[in-house]
Amino acid sequence: MSERTIPNTDAPSIRPALRRVLEHQALKYLLIGGAASAIDVLLFMALYNLAGFTDWQAHSVSVPASVLFSFAINARHNFKTNDYILLRLLSFSVVCLIGFLVGYGVIVAAGSVGFGANLGKLASLPVVFILQYTLNSRITFRKAGARRPA
Repeated sequence: MSERTIPNTDAPSIRPALRRVLEHQALKYLLIGGAASAIDVLLFMALYNLAGFTDWQAHSVSVPASVLFSFAINARHNFKTNDYILLRLLSFSVVCLIGFLVGYGVIVAAGSVGFGANLGKLASLPVVFILQYTLNSRITFRKAGARRPA
């Protein structure tokens, strides 16, 4: 005679909890941002280290490439917006310009203390992530007609 195991229905299922975590906007933004950052960093390092671009030139190419990727994926899959696309792209671009300048400031600061541009680029990522997520989630991808949090 074989014993059958009866599942414990009192124990919480891991799948719904995992689904809730993966559906959280900040986590999605982080994952999309991670992919965009990989594009940014790899392109920056290739242009700076292999192609002979200056740090400014490499940063000026790598950031816009990652911005366009990030906007397209965030608008469609994370914030699920399809209205006011040009206005949202403009807002996203302004937020990214702010992030660009802050990021370059970190690169320059890292270089001035002897860490170099590559380490500066990596150090700039969490600073720029927090800044851009805050601005984009509250301004760029805010639902039309929704009030900003007080």
